[in-house]
Amino acid sequence: MASVAPDYTIADNTHCFIHCGPITTETKDDGRDLTIMTSASNHVVYGKNGNKVEHIQGTIRETCGHELDPEQKNYPARTICAKYGDIDLVAENGDIRLYAKNIHFVTSGSSGDGNVLINSNGQITIATGGELRLAAGDMCITASKSVKINSNIRISGKIFKGSAVASASTLQALLAGNWSQLLTNLSQTCK
Repeated sequence: MASVAPDYTIADNTHCFIHCGPITTETKDDGRDLTIMTSASNHVVYGKNGNKVEHIQGTIRETCGHELDPEQKNYPARTICAKYGDIDLVAENGDIRLYAKNIHFVTSGSSGDGNVLINSNGQITIATGGELRLAAGDMCITASKSVKINSNIRISGKIFKGSAVASASTLQALLAGNWSQLLTNLSQTCK
């Protein structure tokens, strides 16, 4: 079976292979427009469908923004923009770390779609040397085992009739430190 004549081979030596066009037989188009392979088995493939596939055996390190003005605000050194579709960061056998002066998570969905979801099969720890603020239109705290609060507690606001903490006995339980009664009542409101 005759091979497809290459559109153009830029390099083919012990260090790398750079080829424009398919690299399979005439009867099968592998969908490649450009293939780059190195002696370390790293390769990049640009496909006819617009996709890019990159396989790197070692580490990728990128540094950018060397000449940016450090006083200029909100001017990105690098942007990853997905016009449609998702962005996945996957480290199957490692960790993902984000280091920055500030980290902002902003969602722009509407009609109940614009959520920040955090799910863990282990511990979630939020620690700060400053103040931790939680604000919401409604808030529900549910724990299947226990809730531990080790601090002085200040409660401000109104207790409305009909809520889980509306009864005098529940308020007395709260002030007396009877958290099991309070959590039982609160758990009924989060269903």
